Amino acid sequence: MQIEETGRAYDFENEVSRAGTGNMKGRMAEKLREKGIADPIVLFGAEMDFPTAPCIREKLEAFAREGIYGFTLADEAYLDAICWWIEHVRGMEVAPEWILPVQGTTFALSICLRALTKPGEKVLLMSPSYYRFDRAVLCNEREPIYHSLLLEDDGYQINWTDLERKLSDPACTLMVLVNPHNPTGKVFREEDLRRIAALAGKHKVTVFSDEIFAETAQPGFEVMPYIAVDPMGITCTSLGKAFNLTGVNQANLIVPDETLREKLRIQRDRDHFGSIDPFFYQELLAAYTPEGADWIREVNTHTAENARLVRETLREQMPKIRLLPVEGTFIGWLDCRNLGLDDPSLEAFFEQAGIYADPGIEYGEAGRGFYRWNLATPREKLEKALRQLKEVYDEKA
Repeated sequence: MQIEETGRAYDFENEVSRAGTGNMKGRMAEKLREKGIADPIVLFGAEMDFPTAPCIREKLEAFAREGIYGFTLADEAYLDAICWWIEHVRGMEVAPEWILPVQGTTFALSICLRALTKPGEKVLLMSPSYYRFDRAVLCNEREPIYHSLLLEDDGYQINWTDLERKLSDPACTLMVLVNPHNPTGKVFREEDLRRIAALAGKHKVTVFSDEIFAETAQPGFEVMPYIAVDPMGITCTSLGKAFNLTGVNQANLIVPDETLREKLRIQRDRDHFGSIDPFFYQELLAAYTPEGADWIREVNTHTAENARLVRETLREQMPKIRLLPVEGTFIGWLDCRNLGLDDPSLEAFFEQAGIYADPGIEYGEAGRGFYRWNLATPREKLEKALRQLKEVYDEKA
């Protein structure tokens, strides 16, 4: 990021109660307590355990008091804020007319599926795969096919031979790229993106690039917008992950090609897109500022330290469990295969430690033997999780 620090202090060590909010993680914790589990450690879901940036909360408080929440448009201020952010935080100049507001990331993928593919055609996903995208492909009567990322000592890599073989299938017309990748935390490098773009162009495949975790790239990593290497591609951005607004169903597509963008606009409007959520409008104008950039930079520092804690504790005390490199996102992908447990037994292993997180099998066959932890949480909570895990590990491993 190119933004100077504001000097403002942020508190990432106090978890906010979700009680009575209807929040998914909060409901999960409530249900566990109803079952007699007094103090569950919930590391489930890619959702931070601390509040969003102060600049957003302050803006929303003032807006809420005004009491006008009417039909809201993507006006000049809205578009200019996105352009400023992409240039100063993501390192690319984009034109306001490239921006197409949509109702969330999965909604955006569904638009692309209906506008750019036909029923029965194939859509390429990278495995392990975010299951909501798989579901979107199936619900739209397209066939998901999978490119399995190769797991090596230093993390996941693309199998270029397999990727080209899949893309060369004439029935494959759309590829879904998730960068940084969920659930593995991999950031695809510029050379990766250029090779993907070359293969996509060669085989006439459109690439939909989900970049909603882009701002959470860990120190030392940057996420290049896919459209920087492929003007026929689609980049999807959102406040959801970077600013802890996963319950707000709003996102923005950035599409340089006018013809492609018009196809998507027609499909979006056909799918009954109307107003931008007026609260999201205020959130975006507050987030896409120097203050917002400063806050997410501090979040990334916090989650990087949490990842280091988990990695070193596992290596020193529980070597049969390994945290894969966290290059982007704030989620930890734990390789538990050396425990020799099947997936139901692995889930029971973590639950015996009082830890409730995401079983890797939810992300497809490539997730067998893995678990996903949320790292955007107070350090004390992770330390407690690791202590309790160590007790079960010593007993079982």
